[in-house]
Amino acid sequence: MYYGTLADPRGEGDIHQELRYARDAGFDFVEISVEGPRYTLSRLKPRIGEIKSAGKELGLFFTCHTPWGWNVGNPYKGIRDATINEVMGVIGFAEEIEARLVTVHMHTRFGLYDKKDMIGYMAEGLGSLCDRAEKSGMAITVENVDQGVDDLRRLFELEPRAKFHLDVGHANVSCKGGASILEFIEAFKDRLYHVHVHDNKGGHGVDGDLHLALGMGNIDWHKVVKALKGAGYDKTITLEVFTKNRQYLEASLDILKSLVGE
Repeated sequence: MYYGTLADPRGEGDIHQELRYARDAGFDFVEISVEGPRYTLSRLKPRIGEIKSAGKELGLFFTCHTPWGWNVGNPYKGIRDATINEVMGVIGFAEEIEARLVTVHMHTRFGLYDKKDMIGYMAEGLGSLCDRAEKSGMAITVENVDQGVDDLRRLFELEPRAKFHLDVGHANVSCKGGASILEFIEAFKDRLYHVHVHDNKGGHGVDGDLHLALGMGNIDWHKVVKALKGAGYDKTITLEVFTKNRQYLEASLDILKSLVGE
């Protein structure tokens, strides 16, 4: 498996500082969240050459992450098309820095719209993104937010080219709680392409999505890692731990590596 850290757009460090930190802390890659205030596309594009060169020099590769609020399945076509256009720009940036994937988030709640309709709009948006990404072999991954297995299954039936991005922390605050983490892994083990790990204490919605260091919440990481290994997963894992004290992030990396090595 390959371990990565998020270049947090809220952080105070320059992208080069983020890359050097990742190398020194023992990470294999950096996930660039292409969003404001620090890492908007307009800020990053002029530095593509620098970023790509620095990655190669430091022995790192990249993945890319779009903002949580970008909904490529927005039920209003004009807004959906504008959002898709923004993601197209991120795909172009990702291609330039030779990133391995671009993640978008799945949103199935919007006013009075039915969830089935929202999944259909999401599949439509994904279709356009997959068409664009196929030109360079880029993977488009869909991250679970507050959906269940059946919701994702329906989406992938409608757009089978999309890959699955499992956010373990999000799954722990979804309707079924922690049990759904293992259900996601089993259901989509042949489509699983990227993983986010961070801890929380369960609950529901964004209030429970704490992005804690591993071991500070109630997720059973032994079971999660065992399930990933049992599914034959050997790709990228980003530690999405939100903390100003990076000792918590580094401790989480040590815990994860230890569990994978068992």
